[in-house]
Amino acid sequence: MAPEGVACVFVLTTYREVLRIPGALRFSSAGFIARLPLSIIGLGIVVYISGVTGSYATAGILAAAFQLPAAGCALYTSRLVDRHGQHRVLPFLVSLHALALIAFILTVQYRLPLLVQALVVALAGASQPAVGAIVRARWAYTIGRLGQTSSPMLRSAFAVESIVDELIFTIGPLVVATMALRFSLASPLVLAAVLALVGGMLLSAQRATEPPASSSLAVPSAHSGSAIQLPGLLPVVVAAIGTGFIFGSFEVSAIAFTARAGSPAAGGFVLAVWALGSLLGGLWFGSRHWKIRLPTQAILCFLALTIVLIPMPFITSVPMLGLATFVSGAAVAPALISGFSLAERLVPANLLTEGLTWSNSGLAVGFSGGTALAGIVIDTTGTAAAFVLPFIGAVSAMVALIASRRLLLASVAPYEDRPPGVPLNSDPIPGPAPGAFRDDAP
Repeated sequence: MAPEGVACVFVLTTYREVLRIPGALRFSSAGFIARLPLSIIGLGIVVYISGVTGSYATAGILAAAFQLPAAGCALYTSRLVDRHGQHRVLPFLVSLHALALIAFILTVQYRLPLLVQALVVALAGASQPAVGAIVRARWAYTIGRLGQTSSPMLRSAFAVESIVDELIFTIGPLVVATMALRFSLASPLVLAAVLALVGGMLLSAQRATEPPASSSLAVPSAHSGSAIQLPGLLPVVVAAIGTGFIFGSFEVSAIAFTARAGSPAAGGFVLAVWALGSLLGGLWFGSRHWKIRLPTQAILCFLALTIVLIPMPFITSVPMLGLATFVSGAAVAPALISGFSLAERLVPANLLTEGLTWSNSGLAVGFSGGTALAGIVIDTTGTAAAFVLPFIGAVSAMVALIASRRLLLASVAPYEDRPPGVPLNSDPIPGPAPGAFRDDAP
């Protein structure tokens, strides 16, 4: 078999083994359903409100009224999940979230005051659970209970979730556009409410893979405060903000570039190429068993991302943009995977969901800032200057990690010998025999 074929078989085998872990495919699939609304709601609000009112300013206000509470309150709700358990907190959150979304649609239909609409959609945002962090916490817990003391399996699992994220943010905009045109402007938000409720309930019902509540652990954690107070987590969150800034600024810049080049329809194609590159990059990176320590690995990933973003401001055609986008997308996924893996290594088991949510919230904050700033730069200077912004985001993330490298190495060290996300109660569950996933695997 050709080397390329061997590599392909190895990659697919790695992910097949990860998904064969008992319960993994079920909770990952439920997580996909539950977080598909993440890529529907924001755009759905803009399409719905702008279509009903004719005002993009109003649409932007209400979209922000949803997104900001979603990013901020996810930190608090994640602490509740860690403290009381997913099966207790998640059903309440998704029920409130779905009801608030439907209520928001009604406030618009009945033309209630803008303040009322903003308050209701803010409630929908505040009650949106951090499903990505919840699913990653399940991966960490489940892999830890298999007795695996190395991170390659967990990195492959996180790569699976990064791939799922790419699929979500590729499918979501298509769903919004199709449903808004074929059914009604509000239909994407109705679908998002249903998906959030169904996916959340399916996920919370799977008790076998649920991490134990921190209040039920046999020995209390040495750290009982917020996860952000833990040494090393803050620079990882700063790096996540920089990564989100890359996403937000690149998305707006790419759409504007293709529109000004006379090919507005190519904007969606370019973003799809970004997702494809990220998908393939994540598949490759997550299947490898790296020997480099995690903080150094993350720094190198962000260095590679910084380098491949350098040509962006000098692009002069849509085909060139497509090629550069594919390469950049391929470098994004390893940075994301190493960032989430680093966050997981920096927190104790009782703060795992909150720790991962800090990274998620950092991405959301950076995305919002990148989107807003790119729009201003495009209107005042042009797309070439706007394409400098993703590079700035990558540099910021890399500098944050380099400046804190010693702290990160020291902070990760106490947890490097434990199984990923292993709780204090470590009753075994059926699964692959110890050693099935080895650091020295071919």
